Amino acid sequence: MPVYVVVGRGRFTDRVSTVFFPRDFLDLLNYVESRFNASFPNLRRLFGGSEVDPGALLEEALNLLLLLKERGGELPPAFFFAVLPKDFEDVASIIGGGASSMTVPVEGRVYELVGGFGRALLRAPEGERELKAGEELSLGTVRVKVFTRQAYEAVAGPLKTLAVAALLALRERQTVKVLGSAPGAAAA
Repeated sequence: MPVYVVVGRGRFTDRVSTVFFPRDFLDLLNYVESRFNASFPNLRRLFGGSEVDPGALLEEALNLLLLLKERGGELPPAFFFAVLPKDFEDVASIIGGGASSMTVPVEGRVYELVGGFGRALLRAPEGERELKAGEELSLGTVRVKVFTRQAYEAVAGPLKTLAVAALLALRERQTVKVLGSAPGAAAA
């Protein structure tokens, strides 16, 4: 499910990401705060489900964007998964793009693909194993490929979307919220 940013009570709504979930952004903040001794409390609260002040959000989004542009290569890559088309006519798989996590049911068994910043795992009934970039998996009739992006490439678009939303919220004197976040997740 895509992550959306909302200004006020729906005056402006835009998609932040279809690939990464709020917990992925929180994981990135954990890495950045730990590695670079930086702090992004408003972004953390935003992805935790709270409304935030647009001025503080704008400042933090721009600071994180610049930090990732300059030093993002020092962080682990972001892992995500894409379902490969069964054949040329299987356009639905191509349109679906990818996601940082997926659950694939196969003949009464459930396989969970867990990605995000710094890791890619396959959790299967027979155990858990780490996945590598470029690896392809066949889970029943579903073929999945593991992709990576550097931190800046992964979140530059979402951060720019948040900056625009913050500017609009400042102009409208509104707050900003992200839909799809679990309340209380900011403490993670």
